[in-house]
Amino acid sequence: QPSSASSSPLGSPFMCTPKSFPPTPSSRQMVMARGTRFVEDVVFLARDQLRVQGALESSNERTRAMAQALREGRRLAVFNAADTGTGIALTCGQHVATKVGNVLYCSTRSMIPVLRNCFVYFEMSVMAPQPMLNSNTTSNAANAATMMMPASLATLSIGLSTLEMPLNTLVGAWKGSVGLCTTGQILSAGQWSSPLDPSLSSYGDGATVGCLACVDDHTAFETWDGVMVTASVTFNVNGTVISPPSSSSPAAGMELATGGLASQQPLQAPSAGGPTLPLLVPMEEEIFPTLTLHSPTTQVMCRFSAEDVFAKSRASIGAPHGCPIYAIDGSVLFDIDG
Repeated sequence: QPSSASSSPLGSPFMCTPKSFPPTPSSRQMVMARGTRFVEDVVFLARDQLRVQGALESSNERTRAMAQALREGRRLAVFNAADTGTGIALTCGQHVATKVGNVLYCSTRSMIPVLRNCFVYFEMSVMAPQPMLNSNTTSNAANAATMMMPASLATLSIGLSTLEMPLNTLVGAWKGSVGLCTTGQILSAGQWSSPLDPSLSSYGDGATVGCLACVDDHTAFETWDGVMVTASVTFNVNGTVISPPSSSSPAAGMELATGGLASQQPLQAPSAGGPTLPLLVPMEEEIFPTLTLHSPTTQVMCRFSAEDVFAKSRASIGAPHGCPIYAIDGSVLFDIDG
């Protein structure tokens, strides 16, 4: 028996007595939806924590090190609520991002950055649009209007960015960032380019976009803007690797300084899907999987663990052979022999 009213289950926001339960259907739906979201968050959180615990016993040294860092830093491979722009709601344990505001571009980044000096792969899936109730609105008419909004073509961009990119910016429009838009075009450091076959790179509802990245510190060189490293990026849409324009150059628009750093042997670049897209990143900066939402009510689920990604072969993501491929959480997607 609890000794105080504060510990009583009646004080829980999810506890409704017959008198306090809302009388109208729309209000009841809001209460039930709030309870459903709470349960989903708990289930996803428990699963993610169990994955971290299991990774501590992995035979892969890099996987164990990442799991240890996640446990000590109390972080998970999900969208970062503290690094999410106004107008995005995170649900399902911060695995799903939904645009709910009126801001033109709303971006969110992952909680943990891409591992360096190895190949890292992640996916994001565009979910079918669903009506979303506004729990902060007391007007039933407003909620009814939200539910009756016609479905529109999803417009968004998926890619990578540093923490310097503002959250109200389209990923790829800022230096050190790159994004694949639903139109099939690639925006990299503010420059638009069209892949060799734009019809294969465009996507929408139900599509899964994958991104293979490798931030190689061995490619460091000096510029007037500081020391830069090259990150090789390869996109795929539903398992079809996107080949960027062959004219892409890692030093395009970048003025080099004299006395460059001595470079060591870089990692092997992916060759299964053709040329990769080079991205210049300041050496002291980390890059994060980034999502920018443009169209209203668009929902996207992140897949930052090897157990969640759909890719089943190296060829489908443009990955090279002879080296392991990691997910964002450090789990091994393909080992050396895989």
